[in-house]
Order: sequence, then structure tokens, then C-alpha cells
Amino acid sequence: ILVDFSSYPTDTIAKNSHDYRPLGLGYANLGTMLMRLGIPYDSDTGRALAAALTSVLCGHAYATSAEIAASKGAFPGFASNRQPMLRVMSKHREASLKIGTAALPGMSGTERVECPDYILNAAREDWDRAVTLGEKHGYRNAQTSVLAPTGTIGLLMDCDTTGIEPDFSLVKFKKLSGGGYFKIVNESVPDALRNLGYTEAQIADIEAFARGTNTFTGAPHISRKVLLQKGLNEREIARAEA
Repeated sequence: ILVDFSSYPTDTIAKNSHDYRPLGLGYANLGTMLMRLGIPYDSDTGRALAAALTSVLCGHAYATSAEIAASKGAFPGFASNRQPMLRVMSKHREASLKIGTAALPGMSGTERVECPDYILNAAREDWDRAVTLGEKHGYRNAQTSVLAPTGTIGLLMDCDTTGIEPDFSLVKFKKLSGGGYFKIVNESVPDALRNLGYTEAQIADIEAFARGTNTFTGAPHISRKVLLQKGLNEREIARAEA
């Protein structure tokens, strides 16, 4: 459906898309998941978990693609690329066996990195199926994943982050269609702090510090009293506060 009913900018791109049927599965909210679990983004544990989930995403997609090829046929360009593609699929399967070990590129340590077995096992099962079914039926799609950020639709999905990247800011201003703005703190922050062992009182303090109080009352320098002394009236201060 995604390939056959899409429009393409040129005839060459259209032909290539129909011959190879590339798809673009990617991430949504992976940065948020790491944050909620209290896992440092720049850590071997974070990288291992992201690698395992990526392996599941890609391996399961290719296994499904091979299942579809069993009834619909492989993509037109598969026959001429059969051996190179199956070799690449085997390399993906081999890489899935190294996730969580120092042998995986990008890992800085020398010991096994903690990663849930149920995710590692799922990744390995998916790639076993992807290779086995692909050797038998070929694949319906030459490419299944791109890993680009989810983008605008992520907002409708209530994501705090769009893709694999961490949040660009813990405090954001959202423009309202009816006019004006509102300020929000990343919804993952309280859960992340809870998982890191902070108390509810500490969490409330940190949230208030990040978000601000949204009032001039009690402000250290530009308080309501100072603004009144400078000549503003209550109505003007209320408007500024709003």
C-alpha cells in the first residue's frame, strides 16, 4: 500500500521504488524510554538496549516481508541481488548475537553489558526467521527501516521525544492554535527522577525549578511590588503573568 499508492517526484524514482519497494520504519519515543528508565543516554547500557530494539524492529520487518513474499512474490529486483542481499541478512543475524557484548561496535567496556534477555532473545529469533524465510521466499522489500525521527505525528502519539534522540529541551513552549503559548516540562522527568531514587518532595522542587512559578509574587528581583513601584497597574501585571 505504501509503495503502490504513493506519488513520486520523478519517473526514475518511481521505477526504483516499485522495483525495490523500500520502506522507512523508524523510532518513536526511544529517547523517552531511556529517560524514564533512568538509563544515561551516553552509556553502554543505553546503546545495548537501543541496539536490541533496533534489531527487533528491523529483523521482524524483514521476517514479515519474507512472509508476504511467499504469497505476493519478492520485489522485482531481488533475483539479480539474491546472493548479496542474503549475505547482508546473515551479517545482521550475526550482529544480533553480539548485542550487549564488548564485540559490538561503539561499546567502550570489556564486559557484558546488561540488556534484558527477553529483548535479546526476540531479536535473535526475528533474525533467524528473517534469514530462513528469506532464503526460501525472498523478500517483498529491499529496505525496511530508515530510523528517521517520527516527526509531527509523534505529537499526536503523545511522545516526549520523536525518535532515538534525547529531548532537545526539558522545558518547551507550545504555540496554541487559538493564540498564545503554554509551557510544559517533559512528562518523563517525574518518572525518571522516581526511578533514580528521588523523593516526591525533591521531584516537586526540581519540576518547579525547571518550569518556573509563572508568577511575579515572591520573585527575587522583579516582584509584583517592584512592578507597582515602577508604575504598572494590577491589570497590566496580570496580563504579563498570563
